[in-house]
Amino acid sequence: MAMTGRDLIIYILKNNLEDKPVFLDKGFLNLMTIRDAAVKFEVGIATVRTWFELGVIDGVMVGEDIYILPTAKCPVKVVNGGERWIRMGDPLV
Repeated sequence: MAMTGRDLIIYILKNNLEDKPVFLDKGFLNLMTIRDAAVKFEVGIATVRTWFELGVIDGVMVGEDIYILPTAKCPVKVVNGGERWIRMGDPLV
């Protein structure tokens, strides 16, 4: 799902970013790259990309690059014994 100009404007307005720099030290609007999200969620880059493409995790596509919202929560949970399961019915963000 590619981000449209309208989506970008809505994101900026919802997050009160009208007077903020768009490109910061951590990248575009401080969004996580899929690599950063993979590290944060302790999964592979392909997993984060797939979650994004399936709509399991919120993010935006700018050109060919995928960015994940910094407020995104990991859509897996760890249960006893360290097993990881996708949270199918839980709110994800």
